[in-house]
Amino acid sequence: MTIGEKIAKLRKEKHITQTELADYLFLVPQTISKWEVGNGTPEISLLPKIASFFDVSIDELFSISSLERVRDMVMKYSVLRDDN
Repeated sequence: MTIGEKIAKLRKEKHITQTELADYLFLVPQTISKWEVGNGTPEISLLPKIASFFDVSIDELFSISSLERVRDMVMKYSVLRDDN
């Protein structure tokens, strides 16, 4: 699921319009629409504000589960270890 699809899903679950989200982010509704259909993505500086609006973590915006996060950390740190 793309971040735009996740935003659309969260927005619809909370019965929020694109205009309401756009107003909160000081954007035009067309920007939200573009994200949701895959014609763009939010600027990184907006991610904390979007996550806060929906009361989710940034990981959740990217559909990263706790298990996936742990798996990524294990892979990252196992590569750094030098005890082959």
